[in-house]
Amino acid sequence: MPKKVEYPEWVMTHKKKGTYINRVGDKYYLYAAHSERIKGTGKVRRVCDGYIGRITQEDGLIPARPKLKSPPVSYEIGLSYFIMSLTENILSGLRKSYRKNADLIYSCSILSFIYGKTSLDLFYGSYLSVRFDNVSYPDKFTDSQSSGIERGIRMISDTVKNILGDEAEIIARLFPDVRLIKADNYFYLCGLNEDILTLSKKYSLEWEEQLWQK
Repeated sequence: MPKKVEYPEWVMTHKKKGTYINRVGDKYYLYAAHSERIKGTGKVRRVCDGYIGRITQEDGLIPARPKLKSPPVSYEIGLSYFIMSLTENILSGLRKSYRKNADLIYSCSILSFIYGKTSLDLFYGSYLSVRFDNVSYPDKFTDSQSSGIERGIRMISDTVKNILGDEAEIIARLFPDVRLIKADNYFYLCGLNEDILTLSKKYSLEWEEQLWQK
């Protein structure tokens, strides 16, 4: 009969019904499992249902990192979201003038203001494509859409200049580093440094509460 393995108490604390511990060297790992009877015999075997995590004396159970079902996607959000927070009235005006094309015109106006141009790649690499998921970026703009974008750029430029003044250059330098990550249909905001948090507070930019609202 095999000798029963004895584990330290700090390891056994995490062993519950339906789990087992595996020791590799001086490291301990916890797995989920269930028992199955081997057909045609009176024997029972243990079947592993998955890895739960590693157990250490200092940190206890360290849960396993979930495996992603699809590759994560990164979006620019810093400047686009900041500009949106300053120009909500412009979007409202465009919706009165351009109706179904307003969200497209507004998005492209922001992109053009930030990058000096708009494109399919810039749109789908930006938080704007998440916020305005109803927008289908066209192969070619109509004359009405193009004039609307030019109008939007002028209004956004004037608004940003009037509100931010000289601070616009600082924000243009810091905020592009803010990224939004989408993984398995969940969104995660990258860390915000102290300077970004200070400016966000100054201009009432609420990342956590309003980020996913439409």
